[in-house]
Amino acid sequence: MLSDKSTHSPQDQNASDHNVEIITPLKVRRRGGQPDSSHPWRLTVTSILFVLIVLAIISAGGLIFIRHLSKHPVNLTDDTDQTAQSKVDAARKQIFDAAKTTGLQIDTMTKQAPVPLAQQPTETRQTVDPTLRVIEKEKAERGLAEFLKLKKGIEKKGVAEWGGEKYEEMTNLSREADALLMNNAFHKAAEKYAYVGKIAAELADNTEAVFQKLLEEGRTALEDGDSNIARQKFHTALMIEPSNEPAQRYLERAEKFDAVNRLMESGENHEKNNRFAFAHADYQEAVKLNPESKEAQKALDRVKEQIVGEQFQKLMSDGLAAYHSGNHQSARTKLLKAQSFRPDSREVQNALVQVDEAIRLDKIEKLRQKAMTAEQTEDWDQALKSYLEVLTIDPNISFAIKGKERSLEQIRVAKRMRFFLQNHDNLESNQQLQNAVLVIETAEKLQPRGPRLSLQLDELKVIVDAARTPVKVMIESDNLTEVAVYKVGKLGRFTFSELSLRPGTYTVVGSRNGYKDVRQKIIVKPSRKALRVTIICRNKV
Repeated sequence: MLSDKSTHSPQDQNASDHNVEIITPLKVRRRGGQPDSSHPWRLTVTSILFVLIVLAIISAGGLIFIRHLSKHPVNLTDDTDQTAQSKVDAARKQIFDAAKTTGLQIDTMTKQAPVPLAQQPTETRQTVDPTLRVIEKEKAERGLAEFLKLKKGIEKKGVAEWGGEKYEEMTNLSREADALLMNNAFHKAAEKYAYVGKIAAELADNTEAVFQKLLEEGRTALEDGDSNIARQKFHTALMIEPSNEPAQRYLERAEKFDAVNRLMESGENHEKNNRFAFAHADYQEAVKLNPESKEAQKALDRVKEQIVGEQFQKLMSDGLAAYHSGNHQSARTKLLKAQSFRPDSREVQNALVQVDEAIRLDKIEKLRQKAMTAEQTEDWDQALKSYLEVLTIDPNISFAIKGKERSLEQIRVAKRMRFFLQNHDNLESNQQLQNAVLVIETAEKLQPRGPRLSLQLDELKVIVDAARTPVKVMIESDNLTEVAVYKVGKLGRFTFSELSLRPGTYTVVGSRNGYKDVRQKIIVKPSRKALRVTIICRNKV
């Protein structure tokens, strides 16, 4: 682009000449009506002034045009240079635009004026094949584009922070390449861009190694207590790999480093003054902020052990005191809590053995008392349940073994007695009557025999005695009918017969040849007077 272009061209100058307005003075009538004798002279002076002004304008326009030609000579032998010059101007614009986008420093380009034609490299002053020149220009521009792409990529990864001398070299050489491109030295610019492109590629290929080195240096700085350097290293590493989780954690640790140190100092002060609870809170917060801090974890464990020791001794003391006062369950609770602080303590294990034994004996005694109370109230089901619970705790306890047998016998006898008391008719059977008699004999031997059992026993005795006491039954017949009584036997033919039958239900049958049999059911009730029955076959077949 032309930097010193004239503001007025010759054509503009001619146009301005046609636009000049000539001001003609008004005629002034002299006093007295006489004509002005100086009018011709004034007209001559005006004309001369007009001519001088026109000549001055033309001279100025010519001087400006000559000055323009001196600064921008026209090459009449090679019209293609003008086209090349316009393309160079476009390339320069691209460089400036790219520099604004990527932050490229172009001080040397903006401050340095274009090199005069006489001082330009031979490459631009000699007549060059236009086709070759265009190819070289395109190659230089392509090298610039590739370099800018690489440069943009590594600058996103913070190359300015870790590139060092290589980055400085790349920056300086890229400025030189830009200057060559601005001065139309396309071949040399292309070579320079290719070289700085290789440097940029080397920096891009080295990012992983640089990342690992920054992590290691940051960790070392953390171990040395230099949080500022550590933060700087991890921050730069995250510019290379923003999503790397280890680097993010290290940066977080570095940012919390000072806070952790303050907590550690506060905790140490509390610890020296035996304020272990406060020290524990500070150390615990420090570990929370930096879980990987070995110093904070060690301090926390130390204070925790001190606190545990104090609490352990207090719980042991309270537990043993409760044991000796007979509050065994409370003693066990405190000793178990003490064991949670020191699971391997032999002291707490021995104390727990004694307390558990005392609790076991207490439970057995309570169950024994409960069983004895149940026996006294003749609640043998509850007594049996208590004895069984004792045997679950210790199957070899003799009073529980005996109590279990006693309870079972009482329950068995009471059950059989209730059966006969509720089913009197079963006593009509000799076998069942005999069983009832055995139940009575067993019940009379039971010990203890409470009021309820005695009452049931007496009631059963009355029923059994009544069932065993015969009742007179008188049977009348015609001496022609054969008479038989079920459960007793055949009686034969008779006119009158008297039997002694135990209370119950009997069937008397009469039979005679040529006559229909007759049946009669009789119920013998205890404690009743003699019963009369007539059995005669009267209906012929």
